[in-house]
Amino acid sequence: MYVPDLDYYKDFGFRSDYIHDPNNVMSIYNARRDLMIAPDQLPLHQQVKLKRIHDNLTQEQLGKIVRLPASTISLIERGERRIMKNRWKEFETYLYEMWFCEGELLDRFNLEEEYSIKEIEEQRAYWKKELNDDPELWDAVQ
Repeated sequence: MYVPDLDYYKDFGFRSDYIHDPNNVMSIYNARRDLMIAPDQLPLHQQVKLKRIHDNLTQEQLGKIVRLPASTISLIERGERRIMKNRWKEFETYLYEMWFCEGELLDRFNLEEEYSIKEIEEQRAYWKKELNDDPELWDAVQ
């Protein structure tokens, strides 16, 4: 496998002694260092910008997704304008349910449809019953 970034950046971001086989994807993946960023700790307007850039979308493309003009997206990303209440659902869907790669929508997740309350209650009851006899795990399942 050829990874052009390895040629250019060499050891930048990698622990070179961890790369056992440069032709093995997993060897390269395991040698990478973790990027020190915590997107959940950023203010919401910076999370929107970070995800838009990561998804390789323009402000115009994001504007079409959330039904706002690019100028408003720009103001929101700079923190000069708050997200309007009538657009919260669109931004929430974009941030937490849409998966993009190189500007293409790959998948859309909706966890509310996947898990019903009934299923969660059934799982909770099952684990309470299973863990009831283990005093170390009492109260582990709420």
